[in-house]
Amino acid sequence: MKYVIAKSVNEALAALAEGEGKAIILSGGTDLVLDADMGKKPADIFVDVMRIPELRGIKVKEGFIEIGAATTLTEIATSPIIREAYPSLAQGCGSVGSLQIRNAATLTGNVISAQPAADGAMSLAPLDAVFTIAGVDGERTMDMVSMYAGFGRSSIDPYKEMVTKIRIPYPKKNQAASFVRLELRKSLSLPMLNCAANAIVENGITEMVHINMAPVGVGPKHAETAEAFLTGKPFTRENIKEAARLALKDAAPRSNPLRGSKEYREITLPVIIERALLSVGEQLGVLD
Repeated sequence: MKYVIAKSVNEALAALAEGEGKAIILSGGTDLVLDADMGKKPADIFVDVMRIPELRGIKVKEGFIEIGAATTLTEIATSPIIREAYPSLAQGCGSVGSLQIRNAATLTGNVISAQPAADGAMSLAPLDAVFTIAGVDGERTMDMVSMYAGFGRSSIDPYKEMVTKIRIPYPKKNQAASFVRLELRKSLSLPMLNCAANAIVENGITEMVHINMAPVGVGPKHAETAEAFLTGKPFTRENIKEAARLALKDAAPRSNPLRGSKEYREITLPVIIERALLSVGEQLGVLD
C-alpha cells in the first residue's frame, strides 16, 4: 500500500493518472477506509487531499457560500458563516456520527458515500448546491441530484476525479431552511428518517420551496408533489399539513429491521416534513 499526500489539485490528479486505476482519492477516509478493507473500493495507492490549501475553508463570494471539498463536518457545523446563513446545514453536519468522525469526515464525502439518509447530505440537499469536479480531462459541475448514480452509488469516480468545492447560493432576506432527524436512540447510526426544507416566502406567499426526504429512494428524494402544491400558495399551517401529506406520493420507504417498518415510516414521514416546514415558517415569522 502506498500513501501520497498531495499538495495541490494537479498533484492529486497526476497521482491518480499514474496509478492507472489503482489509486483513489482519500479525504476524511471514514467511509473509504472501511470500503477498501472490505474490497468494495480496492486500491494500492491512497491519495490524501486533506492538506491542499484550496480545498479547505468556507467563504462568501459573489453571492455564494463556497465550501472547500476537504473542509470537515466539524468546521462546517461550527462555522459562523454557515450558522448565520443556514443553521440547518450546521445542524445536519453536526448530527453525523461522533465528534471524532466529524473531525475527520467531510461534507463532500457524506454526499459521495451516497447513503440516502446521510445527515450532512440531507441538510445540503434543498439548498441548490453545485459541486465543482476536477479530472484529468478538465473541470465540470454537477447539481446535487446528479451526484447520485443509484442506491449507495456515486456519480463521482474517485479513481479518476475529485470534488474541489461546493457552492451554495447565499440565502435571500425572506428565505430559510430547516433539517429534522428522526432517530431510534442517541447513537452513531443513520436515522430512521430525515428531511430538510428550504423556502422563500414573500408577503405570506410561497415563492419557492424545496423539500427533501430519506431514506425513501435514491439519495435525498425530492417531494415534488408537495413542492408543486405549496408553491404559489399562502404559507399557512393548513397548507403545510397538506403538503406534508402529499410528500408520500413521491416516497417509497422500505422496511428495515433496525430503523423501522415501511408502514411506520409512512405514518411518521408526513409528521417530520410538517415539522421542517413549520420550522421554516417560524424562522421567517410568517405563521400565526
